[in-house]
Amino acid sequence: MSKPVLQHCFEFLSRFSLRFQYRVADWIAFFLRNTSNQVSRQVRANIALCFADLDKAGQQHLYQESIRHTCYAMTELAAVWCWPVEKILARVTSIEICEEFDRSTKGRIILAPHLGSWETLAIWLGKSCSPMMMYRRRKNKAVDSFVKDARARSGGTPVPTKKHGLRKLLIGLKDGASLMILPDQQPARNKAQIEAEFFGVSAPTTTLVRNLSRKVDCDVFLASMKRSSPPGEFALSIQPLEHERLAADEASSTQYMNDQIEQLARQSLEQYQWGYRRFSNNAYASVK
Repeated sequence: MSKPVLQHCFEFLSRFSLRFQYRVADWIAFFLRNTSNQVSRQVRANIALCFADLDKAGQQHLYQESIRHTCYAMTELAAVWCWPVEKILARVTSIEICEEFDRSTKGRIILAPHLGSWETLAIWLGKSCSPMMMYRRRKNKAVDSFVKDARARSGGTPVPTKKHGLRKLLIGLKDGASLMILPDQQPARNKAQIEAEFFGVSAPTTTLVRNLSRKVDCDVFLASMKRSSPPGEFALSIQPLEHERLAADEASSTQYMNDQIEQLARQSLEQYQWGYRRFSNNAYASVK
C-alpha cells in the first residue's frame, strides 16, 4: 500500500523542530482567522454560545487564540506521529500525576478531553500503561493504516467503535486493563447518549463512561497534555474522578463528567478544541 499524501506531508514537516511546526501553524491560523471557513465559523459559534457574557474584546481574543491552538494541534502531529517515541516524550517537561493513578490495581478508565495535545497524551499513555483506545476507522485505507499505526506505536491498542469493540473494552476493563476515552465528542445518533450541560449549554453526551463504571469496579481519571512555555514543551496532568458519581443515574453521571471536563478546560480555554461542533443544531440556531 502506497503512502497517503497526508503521511508524506507530516513526514516532511517532521524534519523540522516543533517551533518551526508551530510557525507554520501561525501562518495557517492567520489565514483562518481572517477568512470565512468552517473552522472560523465553528469557533465563533461555540464562543458565542458558551461565553455570551464575555465582552467583545474577550471573545475576539479567545477566538484568535483558539484558532492558533487548533492549528498547533494539526501541525504538531508531524512530530507526535513521526518522531521516535522517546524524542516526543522528552518534550513532556512537567508531570503532575495523582498517587491514585500509580497505586491503582484495578482496571482504569482515562478520560482525555479535546484539550491541548491529546495525541501526545495518547503516546505517553501508550508507553506508560498500554491502554485500549476507541478508534473510528477512516474511509481511506492508507490514511487509516497510517493514523492507527502512529497512535499505537508506543504501546496503545486501537479498538473500533463498533459493538465488538465495546465488548472488548468491557472485557479488558474487567481484566485490569486501561482504557483511554475521549468523552467530549458528540455521540453518533445510534450511540447511547443523554443531554447534559457543558459551559451552560445543553450538549449530547455519551453514557459510555457511566455504563462501563456501573458494570466494573474500576478507577477513573481525567487526563490532559497541555502545551506549555517555551513552545514545544508539554505539561501532563492526571487527576482522579469519583467512581461512585460516574456510576450514578445517567443524568447525574454525565453532568458530573461534563462539569469536571469544563473545570479542566477553564484552566486553558484557548487550548480547548472550540472548532468542534459539540452542540445540537437547535443550540447553534440560537446564535445565528
